Amino acid sequence: MEVSQSIKLNSGHEMPTIGLGTYTMFKDQADMLTVIPAAIDAGYRHIDTATVYGTETFIGEALEQMISSGKIRREEIFITCKVWNTCHQPDRAKASVEQSLKDLKTEYIDMVLIHWPMAYAASDELVPKDENGDVMYADVDYVDTWKALEECVEGGQVKSIGLSNFNIEQITRVCDSAKIQPSNLQVELNAYLNNKKLADWCEEKGIVVSCYAPLSSPGRFWKESADLNLIEDEVVVKIAEIHKKTAAQVALRFLLQKGYVALPKSANPKRLAENIDVYDFNLSVDEMAELDSLNKDLRVYCEDYAKSSPYFPF
Repeated sequence: MEVSQSIKLNSGHEMPTIGLGTYTMFKDQADMLTVIPAAIDAGYRHIDTATVYGTETFIGEALEQMISSGKIRREEIFITCKVWNTCHQPDRAKASVEQSLKDLKTEYIDMVLIHWPMAYAASDELVPKDENGDVMYADVDYVDTWKALEECVEGGQVKSIGLSNFNIEQITRVCDSAKIQPSNLQVELNAYLNNKKLADWCEEKGIVVSCYAPLSSPGRFWKESADLNLIEDEVVVKIAEIHKKTAAQVALRFLLQKGYVALPKSANPKRLAENIDVYDFNLSVDEMAELDSLNKDLRVYCEDYAKSSPYFPF
């Protein structure tokens, strides 16, 4: 099965099918200024970031240096960022986009997502809590946040808009009231968490699915030693040996052959290059079925502290 290096969104724009995830990956500015050029050199043309990641300023500086040196043009890079939960109020959502534009040192952003459906109280704290340690929510409907992002598209600051961590019911509410339909849904998705019902529904609606934690986040800092590890799974390793590829490459190729966008992350130059070297082999129908059978509904990004929100998606 041939897999393209980009996929066309319902907005008319092209999104590269492998992107660089940047959550919890970089220690400091110097690290980012090393990793971003290494990723560009390896062939990455899609950078995924978010306000809450704290990486936008570093990414902006790294890309500015590469663009000014003539190594790459801005229009060759697809940047995805996200509006955080404390900025669901329409004015704050638009201000968040403006801040991202400034931090990323760019005149437009290719994709802006609403990061989660839950709205937190307006605050400089990422997760504002009361004196009892409970999350402080805001009575803001994500549909109103969506309308603010539509204004950003109409104003030319943003090319495409989408959602992240929303369920079918929530996406439907947005679609039913939208002037601009969501073009992308970013969710945790991998062979251990296939999110099949949601992904199939998005395909029917023409919404491209992008996958964070495409390797089930083996390096997450809260991982217990006894937890399952996708890239050590005997089925994945066996298939990798057949194709003379790494287990990570097989896990990523599995997602691409499903028609998804994958967002692996690594600060290691060797793994950076390996993770994008996934376009020169094919998984058979039987191998795809084997990988499909690995699903365990294993979610590692649960955000349990926000379960009391009426908009909690899981």
